[in-house]
Amino acid sequence: MARNPDKQRCKARSKQRHEQCKNWAKPGWDVCRFHGAGGGAPQHNTNAVKTGEYQSIWMDALTPEQVEIFDRINLDPVQQADEEIRLFTWREREMMIRIRDLKEGLTEKQRRVLQERVAIKEPVQVHDEKSGQSKTVVLSRNELVTTEIEETEYRTIEDILSLEEALTRVQDKKLKAIQLKAQLLSNGGGTEKEIIVRRWSRDKSGT
Repeated sequence: MARNPDKQRCKARSKQRHEQCKNWAKPGWDVCRFHGAGGGAPQHNTNAVKTGEYQSIWMDALTPEQVEIFDRINLDPVQQADEEIRLFTWREREMMIRIRDLKEGLTEKQRRVLQERVAIKEPVQVHDEKSGQSKTVVLSRNELVTTEIEETEYRTIEDILSLEEALTRVQDKKLKAIQLKAQLLSNGGGTEKEIIVRRWSRDKSGT
């Protein structure tokens, strides 16, 4: 039988010795079945997308609306810096409002009172005019009574501290974006500008 010219060895290599696998690759794949050929989800799938932070973008899979939004993205570094500054300024404001609201309602303890409507029976003396005698009758009435009181420590202080730490990080990123814009405007263009943009992209991917 003639040898299949399209048949090739698996391209996977060991991590320790970096030796290539000696098995035959599965048709249509670069690796053998032991190294993942035929397994997993189909190409271009989005099964693992949760937050969208690390989502891969495939142009042929985008909807017309997504393509329109994608085309509207301004790639100018200065405009990108402006958008970063606006975003961090908005986050800064929202976080400061939350901190203020927490501080205004700061209490060491929160009290929870549980009230229930219960039936209360009371004996009542009733006079019978015909017989001239009195008798005791039990009457029921509904009344709202406190059945449980619970006091718990509130996490306001911890929440404020966490927000203040996050606010500091946001303000630091905002300052870096402002410094970036100043550097871009002062250097004009050329190699120096490209270095600044690449350094900024590296810092963003690492945060």
